Amino acid sequence: MYKTRLHSLPLFFLLLLLPCIALSQIYNTEVEANINIEQHGNSYSITSSAVNKTVSNQSLHYVLSVIKNQDNNSNTSKNDQSGRFVLEIGEKKNLSTTTITVNDNERVIVLLLIYDDEDTPLGMDRKVINATEEDLALQKRDSIERERAVNLSPDISTKPVDGVMISGIVTEDTKTKPGRDFYKLFDQKYRLNNINGAEVVTIKEVLSLNNTTKIEILVANEKVLEFFVRPQIEFLKQMADIAIRKVYWFLHQYNERKHTQKYY
Repeated sequence: MYKTRLHSLPLFFLLLLLPCIALSQIYNTEVEANINIEQHGNSYSITSSAVNKTVSNQSLHYVLSVIKNQDNNSNTSKNDQSGRFVLEIGEKKNLSTTTITVNDNERVIVLLLIYDDEDTPLGMDRKVINATEEDLALQKRDSIERERAVNLSPDISTKPVDGVMISGIVTEDTKTKPGRDFYKLFDQKYRLNNINGAEVVTIKEVLSLNNTTKIEILVANEKVLEFFVRPQIEFLKQMADIAIRKVYWFLHQYNERKHTQKYY
């Protein structure tokens, strides 16, 4: 629910400096905050969202602030919307959608902050409507810093094939019904968690001793996990959960290594 307050000029200038303050800390590495703004005349639709980039579920809360300032008025009005939410591994979730009207003489800052249960800020995004040249310069600098220091998410495709970027591919090479059941469970969780990795994930079933089989999970042709197949569905569900965490963490580290090699 929105609350409206009046704030003094010093606070407004503090908000102007937020991009510079943010660059001195590493936000968006564990949980990434995003603001999307669509314009329709003088109306602006604002959607806030968050992405979990860790290998565990996250219990979080957010504050979305809309700060308005008019050219002929030193006071600012600030509307806050807040809420609690949970993100599963690799999940992207929309947090709120609101529409505001902005006049030509109004400058509006939209700020999204995401905190953990201990009120530690993990994610931040900031957009400006009717931005000044200084705003645009700060946003450009912030975008560069995000690209260099933050963009480690495994859902970003980096491998072009025939000029087309592909991602989120899970291939199957199974031999038994339990093997196929595991593949279906894994593939479903992979899609639901929105992991969408740039590297191909392969579910491979191989023969073992005493007429048993093993499942091997490969990412970019590297073995991430293997286990002996058992037909019980609860066992396969448990292994699918473990495999999702292993694959997500591998993709995160794999992209981090590629990112480090790119810039260093």
